[in-house]
Amino acid sequence: MERKEIYRLIDGERDYQDKRWDDDTETRSGKSDTTDENKSIAEWLNYIEFHLGEAKHAVYALEPKKATASLRKIAALSVRAMEIHGAPERKSK
Repeated sequence: MERKEIYRLIDGERDYQDKRWDDDTETRSGKSDTTDENKSIAEWLNYIEFHLGEAKHAVYALEPKKATASLRKIAALSVRAMEIHGAPERKSK
């Protein structure tokens, strides 16, 4: 796949996440008093780690489509964390 198509898929996942999680403070584990904007980097890493585990399980189960769906989610969660906390630019050498 071309990078442009990958970015389109990540954008689609971010749109889904916004629709699914931004309307209220519901989380996968129940209700939370913490909005996305108030989640720490550690909390975002926990979400990413959970989906990384899902991806590893899918690989072990020989389910590559599930594994790549998890990669899409991980990429979108990373984008959301950077939307909130920012990220440094890569410096050229």
